Amino acid sequence: MNSLFADRLTNLQIAGNTVRMEFSVLDLVPGNNLEAPKTNVSHVLVMPLEGFVQAFNGQESVVKKMLADGVLTSNAATPPAP
Repeated sequence: MNSLFADRLTNLQIAGNTVRMEFSVLDLVPGNNLEAPKTNVSHVLVMPLEGFVQAFNGQESVVKKMLADGVLTSNAATPPAP
């Protein structure tokens, strides 16, 4: 099994019964703190709508548990857009 890493979900599109998600990694400019990191799409995941909803429900459960356990606060659950 291969593992993939992404810093964020950059784009989400629904077309019929499929969901297309673009994931990106941040490209940091070494030694340059003035420039904002650039995002580059690294992977695209396409899945059926039903599978997406099941995955969303699972992620929502995890976020609720982290909120209840104090790992996240309600502000941290929705990070600001870049």
